[in-house]
Amino acid sequence: MASRQRGLVKKRTTWLFLLFSLLYVAVAGRLVYLQVIKRDYYKAKAERVRERTYPVRATRGTIYDRNGRALAVNIDTASVFANTRDIRDISKTSVRVAALLDQDTNVIEEKLNGTRHFVWLGRQLDARIGDRIWNERNKLPGVGMQRDTKRIYPAGALAAQIVGFTNYENQGAEGLERVLNSQLQGKNGKFTAELDSERRVIPETRHVLKNAEDGRDVYLTIDMTIQHITEQALAELAEKYHPRSACAVVMDPRTGEILALANYPTYDPNNARKTKSALWRNRAVADLYEPGSTLKTVTAAAALNEGISPYQVIAHCTGREKIAGGRVSCTLHHPFQNGHGGVDMLKMIQQSCNIGAAHLALRLGAKKLYSYEKAFGLLDKPHAGFGCEAVGYMDKPDQWRPIRLANIGFGQGMAVTPLQMTGVYATIANGGVRVEPQIVREIKNRDGTTFRAFKPGKATRVISKDAAMSTMRLLKSCVDVGTGKPGKIDGRTVAGKTGSAQVAKENGRGYENGTFIASFMGFAPVMSPRLVIAVVVNRPQGSHWGATVAAPVFREIGEKSLWYLKVPSDTPSNEEMRRQENERKRLADRSIKGFAG
Repeated sequence: MASRQRGLVKKRTTWLFLLFSLLYVAVAGRLVYLQVIKRDYYKAKAERVRERTYPVRATRGTIYDRNGRALAVNIDTASVFANTRDIRDISKTSVRVAALLDQDTNVIEEKLNGTRHFVWLGRQLDARIGDRIWNERNKLPGVGMQRDTKRIYPAGALAAQIVGFTNYENQGAEGLERVLNSQLQGKNGKFTAELDSERRVIPETRHVLKNAEDGRDVYLTIDMTIQHITEQALAELAEKYHPRSACAVVMDPRTGEILALANYPTYDPNNARKTKSALWRNRAVADLYEPGSTLKTVTAAAALNEGISPYQVIAHCTGREKIAGGRVSCTLHHPFQNGHGGVDMLKMIQQSCNIGAAHLALRLGAKKLYSYEKAFGLLDKPHAGFGCEAVGYMDKPDQWRPIRLANIGFGQGMAVTPLQMTGVYATIANGGVRVEPQIVREIKNRDGTTFRAFKPGKATRVISKDAAMSTMRLLKSCVDVGTGKPGKIDGRTVAGKTGSAQVAKENGRGYENGTFIASFMGFAPVMSPRLVIAVVVNRPQGSHWGATVAAPVFREIGEKSLWYLKVPSDTPSNEEMRRQENERKRLADRSIKGFAG
């Protein structure tokens, strides 16, 4: 019995020894597998856990006006996030975080109780809030802070539709921020660092893999002072006439540089996400409209370039005339209640005679008039650099019936943008040479060196210099004695044209009842133009005439901007004329008294 017991113990001991031996071999094999065969794999995995790669954010470039005044800059901010898997008590954490962020506790708790493990509790907050979160990090497991930058716009709503704004990722979302994003954003770098047991970076282990390349600075052609003058003039217009929208463009005709471009209504890009997206739209370059009588300038310029005399009678206006396919009527004012009578180009521009412009268009013919519309840039993209520029539209000339040709002669039946029409008047002011408009003046590297300088755009002769000079005289007479008199600027010679056009229906068939677009376009001084100004007002209330609605805005912008640019007066001011008249009277009275004595 004892021998059998010893044999059983020996047998069990042997099996136990074999089992432990097998386990030892398995463990040893596993260790060999992990430490030898899979050594590189697990070493890399450990390093991935111990080390982390972080981005080195590039600084976004600044946007300046032509004089170096900042329109878009960066400030330091902090973004606060949470990893809900690491939060032990959501209720207590919500109370503490809400107090630090100065937010509602329920809002924070709702975010933490959501389905996502990673949530943002606040983006682009004051950097001091980030410091508070960092100081409380040991009491807030699962809550972290990331240093960030935020784009701000020191001038507020000034030039908002030009500059645009960025999103939370500091990427351009609208305006030139979006168009020039690749130049402004730069290229992020990266660094690696080891983490401690609480997943914090150990500073001594930081190793830069790639340095960040900061974004370039952009200098625009606009002048903040002229931009402010223009926006203020539109704001005063809006208070009086309550239009649906309005815009104004100020351009240097010699270079094509846009000195100001304003839209009403506008918005503050610092709070862009709290405003309607429709306000972000740059209507001066993106919206098409029928230009009305301001287009008569193109019809007249084309005729003058074809050798037609400005004093040759081209039509007899009775106020209404039937033309194959329809009728053309004129808006008549005293002393022309019964029509404008015999009309030459001078009277056509002075009194804005539709019938005269219609006959001139019929005389030129569809193909020829179309070719001039295209040469003036009305059917092509302006390539000014905005990125949202619309292209003017009209049917091909072989589809025009006589009434269509007549309508286009006085500015109805085609669609253009305010920027394109500004280019028309700039071409006249520039002696018949069209220069492509531009909004970007220069792009510089962060060290101040020039990356790209924008020279004046492509120049193309559209009409002869003589034809341009004759057109200038027509436009000057419109301001001196015609419908454009409200556009006069004291002490300056001005050339310009009024416009009042019906608003086409959205389906493209017919016009909306009782709705108009009032406009005024021109330049000053006449013989050496420094500024071309275009004002377009959509659906003004109380009056729809370009002379009463838009011309005063033109005058306000021109008067203040020319004074700001220190452009010398080229004609006696009203005060000077009164002084000269008083002096003449004084001398006359003195002569009479001397004769009587």
